[in-house]
Amino acid sequence: MVVGDLGPGAGHFTLRLARAVEPDGVVYALDARQGTLDDLRRAADERGITTLRWVLVPRDRLEVPEPVDLLFVSATYHHLPATRKYFAEARAHLRPGARVVILESRREGLLARWRGRHATSPERVLREMEAAGYRLTATHDVVRGYWFGEFEVGE
Repeated sequence: MVVGDLGPGAGHFTLRLARAVEPDGVVYALDARQGTLDDLRRAADERGITTLRWVLVPRDRLEVPEPVDLLFVSATYHHLPATRKYFAEARAHLRPGARVVILESRREGLLARWRGRHATSPERVLREMEAAGYRLTATHDVVRGYWFGEFEVGE
């Protein structure tokens, strides 16, 4: 399996995904900040993870060395410019049958008021992803205060 982790942050999910695709898969950590990728590289090296690759990407478009089976977007959606266009163009980087998974703060409750811009409502994510040519296939309650949606390319 080939996975793209867009906006990996400190690598909480990235390192787990890299372990999950061992021994023959690959996870691309995709970030616009070199410092984030350098920190993640050190964390992977300390754990002996060999399935992780680091890719410095521009903020306005997805670039991956090869098409992916899964594009994982955790707490990053709200940072992306022109999300409808971004994800419409991202379809060129997905293998047939690929999924896009978005884990995003719901923008509700006291924490969301404090965090302000670091959230997107599920309704907005769904509306923009549908406009970009995707279909919601599942939602899951995995982290309190966050929305988890799984998408596939629409027909």
